[in-house]
Amino acid sequence: MTDQAGAGTASGAKRIYFHIGAPKTGTTYLQHVLLQNKQKLAEAGVLYPYDDHGQSFRSMQDFRKVGWGTQRASAFKGEWRTVADRARDWTGSTVVISNELLGGATPERIASGLADVGPADIHVIFSARDFARQLVSDWQEHIKHKHQVTLETFVDDLIELGLDAPKPFGELFWGMHDAAYVLRRWSVSVPTENIHVVTLPPPGAPRDTLWRRFCRTTGIDPAPYDAVTESSNPSMGVAETELVRRMNADVQGMPPENYDPLVRIQLAEHILGGQPPKLVLPTGRMDWVTERSRRLIEELRVAGYDVVGDLEDLVPRPEDHEGYVSPTELTDADLGPAAVRAASGLLQLAGRQRRQLVDWQNRADGIPPPKRSAREVGVDAYWSVRGRVGKVLRRLGLLKRP
Repeated sequence: MTDQAGAGTASGAKRIYFHIGAPKTGTTYLQHVLLQNKQKLAEAGVLYPYDDHGQSFRSMQDFRKVGWGTQRASAFKGEWRTVADRARDWTGSTVVISNELLGGATPERIASGLADVGPADIHVIFSARDFARQLVSDWQEHIKHKHQVTLETFVDDLIELGLDAPKPFGELFWGMHDAAYVLRRWSVSVPTENIHVVTLPPPGAPRDTLWRRFCRTTGIDPAPYDAVTESSNPSMGVAETELVRRMNADVQGMPPENYDPLVRIQLAEHILGGQPPKLVLPTGRMDWVTERSRRLIEELRVAGYDVVGDLEDLVPRPEDHEGYVSPTELTDADLGPAAVRAASGLLQLAGRQRRQLVDWQNRADGIPPPKRSAREVGVDAYWSVRGRVGKVLRRLGLLKRP
C-alpha cells in the first residue's frame, strides 16, 4: 500500500495520481472534498491543481482533445497545459488529477498527457461500482443530457450488444465503466503496480468510506480534512427521471448552453433530485449482470492491479433491486406530482432571475434599490439560517440527507 503523502516515495520522486473514473462512482463527491480542502492539502504537500470544479472538466477535454456539445476541441485549448504545468512544477510530494471522463482517452492521448507532467511517479486510480447500479445511474445521466431512450431498451442494448450498442451508449458505458477495458488502455503507459482499483461499498456503508479508501490509495491522511459536502449530483426518482425523458422530446432544439443549466442542473438536480423511489435494474437482468460482474472481478485479479476495498463489492445485491417499477409504464397521472414540483421550481427560479435582472437594470440606471419589507428580510434570514444549521447538523450526523 502507498505511504503517507508527506513522506515521499522510496525513490523520492513526486507521485502524480490520475483519478480517471468511472462516472457515477462518487467522483463528484471526491472532487468537491478535494477542492474544499485544497489549501489544507497543499500545506501537507498535496496539490489539487484546479481553481474551480469546472476546470477539472475543461482540462480533461483538452487532455483528450475532444469537443463537447456544440463546442469544438479548440474551445478548451490550453486548459490541460495550465493544469499540467502546475503538476510538473509542484515541489510537494503528491498531485491528484481527477476527472471521471479521463478513462475514455485514447492510448495516444494518454501517453502524450502523461509526458506533459513528467518526470514523476505516475499512478492511476479507477473507482468502480457494481454494474447493476451503474447501468441505471448511467441511463439517468443520459436522460439529463437530452436523450429519450427508455430504461428497458438502454439496458437490453448494452447487455445484448455490448460496445456495439447504439451510439453513444455502448462506447460511453462499456468504454468508461468497465474497469478491465479502461485500464488495459492505461496500462500501456503505466506499470501494473501503479494501477489502483478503489471499490465503492454497497448501500448502507458509512458515508466517508469512499473518501477513506481514496486516501488509503493516495497516502493522504483522511483525518484532518472536511469530508462533508452538500449533495453533489443527486439522483432523481423513477417518476422524476421519466418526466425529464418525456420532456426531452419537446426540447430537442434547445441549445446546449440553455439546456445544460436549466434542465440538467436546475431541474434534474436542484428541483427534482433526491426523490424516492430510486431506480433499480429491470426485472430479469440480475443473473446476467451478476455473471458479468464475476467475470470482471476475475479479469482484475488476473491483471494484478492493487485493490483498495473488496472486489466482492462489485457483485450486485439482488435485495437492492427489488420492487422494479418501469418508468416507461407510468401514466401521466403518475407523473403529476413530479410535474407540479418541476413547474413550481422553475417558476421560483424564473422569479429569482427576474428580480436579479431588475436589480441589475436599476443599478445601471442609477435607481436605488427599493426598501424591503420586514417580512421579506425575515424570510431571507430564515432560509439563510436554516441552510447553515442544516449543514452543521449533517456534519454532526444528526440530520440525514434526502
